[in-house]
Amino acid sequence: MKNLKITLAVIFLSAMLLISLKTYRDFNISSDYKKEETNKLKKSAEVLNECFDLKNKSERTLSDSMKLIEYCLKEYGSEK
Repeated sequence: MKNLKITLAVIFLSAMLLISLKTYRDFNISSDYKKEETNKLKKSAEVLNECFDLKNKSERTLSDSMKLIEYCLKEYGSEK
């Protein structure tokens, strides 16, 4: 009876350890994925802001601005 209790305790603790390790691994994977996505978004925002040329926006007409926006979105809007 004593050996059965010890065996059950060891099995229970082993299962808890495996579950904890899997949860930790999944958390790290999701954290890395989130950082990667954030970096992609920052890079895309920088490229689009540079393409839109916001510093000289007052020198363009509305139609020129629309053409520039269409070009930037077509050229840089999606990942290749």
